Amino acid sequence: MTWAMGTREAGYTLTEMLASLIIVGFTAALMFSGITTGRRVWENADRMSAFGETVSGAQMMLRERLERAYPATRYDKIPTYADFTGTENAVNFLSPPRDVSAPSALQRYTLSLAQNGDLVLADLSDVAVDPKAPGTPLVLLHNVQQLDIAYYGVVPPDKAPSWHDQWAGRPVLPALMRIRVQFPPDDPRAWPELMVKPFAMVDTMCVLTIMTGKCRGRQ
Repeated sequence: MTWAMGTREAGYTLTEMLASLIIVGFTAALMFSGITTGRRVWENADRMSAFGETVSGAQMMLRERLERAYPATRYDKIPTYADFTGTENAVNFLSPPRDVSAPSALQRYTLSLAQNGDLVLADLSDVAVDPKAPGTPLVLLHNVQQLDIAYYGVVPPDKAPSWHDQWAGRPVLPALMRIRVQFPPDDPRAWPELMVKPFAMVDTMCVLTIMTGKCRGRQ
């Protein structure tokens, strides 16, 4: 009798075993749910980080090129003007080549929004055989809904600087450029407003050659 009672006291009843299994199963379910949720949080964070790096990379590229925009003087019209043409949705300018192409001649860059929604920065050598060629496109961003560019400076007859949606045929580059990019409503990316100040506004290196009507040493 004593041995039988000791055996019952050392064991577990069926109810206790079922309760233990339920608790273990519930704990495992909570742990799995937590791991899944944590993985989704990290995946979302990684995706947002990738989006941010893409936008940041595009802005860095544009800033580097536009800050070093070269205001080459053009003499094919009177009065002379800087080789820079900007509209509200595109801009064409001269700037040094990217590092992968250096050293080489100045490049003619065109920033625009393609019909398929790609934000494109195309470049072509300023001494290319065909100056009207489309250039080599570099896609900065995909799936862009709208591109807006504005230019800050003085445009006669105004005497005070203000924002303009056009900048062409001016003797100097704009004092500031503002670039805004808009994504579709369901796109999680954000574009911080990009403000760029060109380093040089006037072509101080130009010495006119009367016979060619161009700056000395330039084609």
